[in-house]
Amino acid sequence: MAYIMHQLQFAVLAIVDATACLPRPQQRVPPLRASRLDGRCIARGVEFELNWGVAMTRQKLTFGMLAVLFFSIITTFAQAPTVSVSKFNNVNAPGAIETDAYAVNSFKVIAGDYVDQNNVQHGMLLNGKTLTSVDRSGCQSTPGPGSIAFFGINNAKGPAVTVVGWCFDTNQKTDVAFLYSNGAFTAIQPPSSISTIAQGLNDKGEVVGAFLDTRNVQHAFLFTGTQYITLDVPNHTVPNAWSINSNGRISIFALNTKSLYDSFLFNGKSYTKVNVKGAVNNFIHAIDDSGDRVYTITDSNGDYHGVFFLAGPGSGFAEFEFPDATETQAFGLSDKLEIVGDYQKSADHSESSSSKGYSALGCCRPE
Repeated sequence: MAYIMHQLQFAVLAIVDATACLPRPQQRVPPLRASRLDGRCIARGVEFELNWGVAMTRQKLTFGMLAVLFFSIITTFAQAPTVSVSKFNNVNAPGAIETDAYAVNSFKVIAGDYVDQNNVQHGMLLNGKTLTSVDRSGCQSTPGPGSIAFFGINNAKGPAVTVVGWCFDTNQKTDVAFLYSNGAFTAIQPPSSISTIAQGLNDKGEVVGAFLDTRNVQHAFLFTGTQYITLDVPNHTVPNAWSINSNGRISIFALNTKSLYDSFLFNGKSYTKVNVKGAVNNFIHAIDDSGDRVYTITDSNGDYHGVFFLAGPGSGFAEFEFPDATETQAFGLSDKLEIVGDYQKSADHSESSSSKGYSALGCCRPE
């Protein structure tokens, strides 16, 4: 569509100013495109002398075709749905006193963790109301950071579901990462790592996360299934790779020289900054196969907010909040634009203020 608009701009350069014009594109049309078209509207009954040595009849016919095409494009843009997030629902594991939702796939299987009535935390796979509770020997089970949780999931259901996560191992006295599939754990540990967390997984079995080396320096990593690749963002420290899509695009956030977090996409060769305008800290989380993504950002007060980015035609950002929540975090995104995360009803950041899981739906890809 952008290519067509670009070509049309050259075609309409000969159009004179007129008072009766087609409706201007709405604000979601990229400002550059809209400004190039300012003052070049189509008026009824206006004839154009193009000076191309072509008969006036053919000129009128050509212009008429361009006008129809131009109107069609403007109408398409005007009718494109605004980027938004809606259809919020609570995510509650049966019998849980707390549920954290970190990842979701196209079959609506949600990965995360939950805390049971005995105040014990478990890894979670939730398919509707069907809960699969997962525990690993040695993992901390006291609710909070370090207890077992799953952060990434492949696009499958039933026995084919594979997830990645991590926990603090009380025997090894360090964070350990793992892949879990069909009842079995597989360790994820880059060479020279003394502490590892795994957070992203794609359908090719590639895993991303972060680790501390023997000098206690943090790096992000990609595990291809056969080798570990270290990922360090130039001029930034403590990088953390959160997700990877099936095209190999990796979402990473890292600390800049001002001690604030920036967000990046890594394509295997270079890092592209993709911050949310106006955010103080940018924590990019999931990216789907179409390039849509979700973030958690902080404002000047240090409060968390969710952000959804829709890629492609009509692309844009939408900041959102779970209804009546004081803070919202967005972690997971499926190829069907289902979003999962956590929210709080109070701005209390302490561990005593439990979070609640939610699901929502991003809007909208063109039909």
